[in-house]
Amino acid sequence: MPFFQTCRLANPMNSLHLKALLLAIETGSISAAARKLGKKQPQVSQWISDLEIDLGVSFFNRSGNKSTLSLEGERLLPYLTHTLSQLDRFVQSAEMIAQDEPTVLTIGIENYVPDLAFIEPLSLILDLPSLSIEVYRDEKQQLTQALITGDVDIIITHESDTLHHQQFEYCRLGHYQDVLACAQTHPLASLPIVNTSDLSQYRELILGESNNQLQSDEKNDGFSPSYAMFSDIQPLITLLKHNKGFAFLPADYISNDITNKQLTTLACDFEPAGIIRRIELCWHNGLTLSTQGSQVISAFKDNHQLS
Repeated sequence: MPFFQTCRLANPMNSLHLKALLLAIETGSISAAARKLGKKQPQVSQWISDLEIDLGVSFFNRSGNKSTLSLEGERLLPYLTHTLSQLDRFVQSAEMIAQDEPTVLTIGIENYVPDLAFIEPLSLILDLPSLSIEVYRDEKQQLTQALITGDVDIIITHESDTLHHQQFEYCRLGHYQDVLACAQTHPLASLPIVNTSDLSQYRELILGESNNQLQSDEKNDGFSPSYAMFSDIQPLITLLKHNKGFAFLPADYISNDITNKQLTTLACDFEPAGIIRRIELCWHNGLTLSTQGSQVISAFKDNHQLS
């Protein structure tokens, strides 16, 4: 059950009291927290005691003049930092609106999700007044964490195994297809059906990040001991057309090259119909309560180019 439905406080929580609590945890001292806030130590100590009484928990283990963070405090610390982070964003947004500055909407797209599928909704969003857009790419885990902590408003990722997300809202958009492709003059192109043994004889071109950990992971999951990894898809496609290997790529990225007979798709015995990649759209709770937020989500839901 949501936090605000379970708490029954005698007095409304003061954001300054929460900030004092976080400072006391960060500095390890209520006195230090009071100095940073320009307040007297007994006053800050009373604020924290009031919070403990209202919430029914003890943030600190107190022994003599020493206080250490309690187990309850450790469990609540992530929620405390998240709450204050969201409060800062709320204040900053209010200041921007008061000064007639555009609202900033941050959108994260998982690496390797085809951006071509979202050009039309992004174009529609750019027509909305008083709205600035920041779009970036990252790994799924980092994007999900950023959404939970409030550092990003919307993320577009490959569908997870989670049956129901509880920390944010979401919907499943559709899917795209990865196809196995190579140049028409590549030896693999002459085979009616390719298997994993056939692929292992040639270099695999992989769309991925170039740090060592991802290289190792991709290599373990790949089809050939010989590979080349690219963070940018354009050089990969160019080298693919120059007969330098094979690759699994979103079909939309190479459809023109297939039509122009520069590339060809391969039939394989392990994925005869290609690989289906499902996509979901996630956004932070409450975004669609505003007219602008609702328009943004509707743009993605109704105008993406996924199947």
